[in-house]
Amino acid sequence: MTTRKTSGRRPANAGTPIRQDIWNAIRRKDAPFTVTEVSAETGAARKTIHDYLGCLAAGGYVLHTPAGTRGQPAEYTMLRDTGHHAPRLRRDGSEVQQGRATEQLWRSMIILKRFTFRDLIQTATINIPEATASAYCRDLLAAGYLRVLRKAEPKKGGIAEYVLIRHSGPRSPQVQRIKQVYDPNTGEVFAAENKA
Repeated sequence: MTTRKTSGRRPANAGTPIRQDIWNAIRRKDAPFTVTEVSAETGAARKTIHDYLGCLAAGGYVLHTPAGTRGQPAEYTMLRDTGHHAPRLRRDGSEVQQGRATEQLWRSMIILKRFTFRDLIQTATINIPEATASAYCRDLLAAGYLRVLRKAEPKKGGIAEYVLIRHSGPRSPQVQRIKQVYDPNTGEVFAAENKA
């Protein structure tokens, strides 16, 4: 059996500890902490933790205190806890924009319960193209997150209305390039073969 080689980033479900795990560990600390402590708690590689802490320090989320003496580890202190969702930052501390649309769409689905893709766009705090919102709804429908309440009637200008039937948690399910949906809340992967 041959495995297909893919280029680009690893899928989100590849199994290595992610920034959310590191962020969760940091939020539980009520005193200065070290990379070693976070590594022991999460199982993440020291370099992964060090790199993310560098992003957080640049963005003003943690304070980096260099080691005072040789052989002593540097320490970090939480400065700004913004809640459950791990800040998505570049090395310079600026916010990553990719994925914000699906985060907004998912939050709106949770709040509204029943909706059209246009309802989701109207409740978002960022501009989301209709094609993006419509495709995300179709992919989540195919993966079993949504059920159709009213079918689309294109000839009459009617669009589909959905209801959320699988609220798995606060983090938005991610549609991968190979047409599957990875749920970061549960670690599960679902097929998302659009038939519509």
